[in-house]
Amino acid sequence: MKKTSKRGKTIPFFLIPKIRKRHVLPIFKDHETQWRLFAEGALRNRVFHDDVIRRGKTCLACNRRFNHDHTVVLSKIDKHHHCYVRLCTGNILPEGSSDIYRPAHKREFPFVPDCRQCKTNNPAYYAGCIKKIFPVHHHCHEQIHEREKFWFNTLSKKLLSGFRSAASLQT
Repeated sequence: MKKTSKRGKTIPFFLIPKIRKRHVLPIFKDHETQWRLFAEGALRNRVFHDDVIRRGKTCLACNRRFNHDHTVVLSKIDKHHHCYVRLCTGNILPEGSSDIYRPAHKREFPFVPDCRQCKTNNPAYYAGCIKKIFPVHHHCHEQIHEREKFWFNTLSKKLLSGFRSAASLQT
């Protein structure tokens, strides 16, 4: 099922997270480090980053090709989580490891998991992590999250309306 945004662009429904990132952390509060390693740290691992980028030649949001030999303007490619419900089972890379794609920015989760080791020792689990993240154009990534906001706002209004309706029946 595809949903159309204000500009007429369709966003495949499966790309819209069903649970927002900020709502997943309380579920994994007893495993916060392992959750953050997947949700935030893995994208800074060079092996993981490269495997996500190699998942496809086209953006799943707009169906247009990513950068290729004849591209006039190189588009920024983002990595989009369509699901945050996952724990990392690997070890943490030491600082300065060549597998670190980029250092953590200020106030960003500082650790990066050892995805190379996981890919070798636990390939099925690693594949499950890769399946939760897609390469998309930067602009499309913004559109996906706009749709996410719209759906969650719509759902919260419906839920609030349902509560009000139920409360009015009891009085």
